[in-house]
Amino acid sequence: MSTDEFLARNELLTQDERDALNEVISQKPGNALATGFSDHDAIPYDLANHDYTINSLLPVLATIHERFTHRLRIGLFELLRRDLTVVAGPVEKRSHTNLTASLQVPCSVNVISLSPLSGPVLLIFDQELIFMVVDTFFGGTGRRYSATNIRDFTATENRFIQRLLELSFHCLQEAWEPFTALECLQLNSENKPQFITELNPTELLAVSSVQISRDTLAGSLYLALPCSSLEPIRKTLLDSVRQEQRANLNPQMSRRLLEGVKESPVDAHCFLAGFELTLSDLLALKVGDVIPVNIPSKAILRIEDVPIYSGVYGVAQGWRALKIEQVLSLPGEWTANSAHLQDFSPFEAKT
Repeated sequence: MSTDEFLARNELLTQDERDALNEVISQKPGNALATGFSDHDAIPYDLANHDYTINSLLPVLATIHERFTHRLRIGLFELLRRDLTVVAGPVEKRSHTNLTASLQVPCSVNVISLSPLSGPVLLIFDQELIFMVVDTFFGGTGRRYSATNIRDFTATENRFIQRLLELSFHCLQEAWEPFTALECLQLNSENKPQFITELNPTELLAVSSVQISRDTLAGSLYLALPCSSLEPIRKTLLDSVRQEQRANLNPQMSRRLLEGVKESPVDAHCFLAGFELTLSDLLALKVGDVIPVNIPSKAILRIEDVPIYSGVYGVAQGWRALKIEQVLSLPGEWTANSAHLQDFSPFEAKT
């Protein structure tokens, strides 16, 4: 079939569009000037690569993860009535295959839904965490449990998994509350991560971890968010990042702070002259002794022991005063406001 016959059957193209397409096809290869493009204009782009999504959202995801960890620490204390060390790990980019390969069987892999996030999300409790929670709840001694063979979780352990799941749902809802309202729902659960088929094995995940420990026991919790699940609220999350990066200036608050700073009292000293004495000379001083002092023509005004102005010391309107003549290395704000100062500033001189 020729090109003209193929285009004639496509009713979505007008005759002008067909002529333009035929013109481009008929041009010789390598004629970059005729098409207006060069070999350097083409930039390779992988549509399956979601790095750009995760990189831009890592700051806000880290903030949410810190909020989740803080609430989880409080929830575990209320559940177990014992202080546990709860530490938030970093938010990492990992593949589904890499994550499942790092988990030790058995572990509680829960496939959950976090609406309005799209698609399934993984919430994982490793076996050390489950054994530690059960041991702590029943007042165990903290001895590490190690099974001689791979076994499924007992009925008691499964009940605590459900309680951990409910606690995690509550903490997630509170952590995400400033950004979006979450609705958490458990879809599936497995003790062997390789049996999870709801996620694409090649998809990139944003994995956040929480390390929980007491005495010699320690376990981990993992939350794995696929990149595609963040797309429905990506704009909302990015807007929150930009809002945090911008200075949140409140004109009314700035004015009140400026007025408060202007009313703050500062300690001002006028340094006229100084001299040195040995300890023996100081101890030998008596009432009536005269110490000769050479007072320079310029005096230095110190604000909070920082030299600010220099000028001539004298008397004005019956007050000992300093006539400001020079600004000494002031920041821009001081220099801008120095024109509003009076020539004479009466104060009690201290020598």
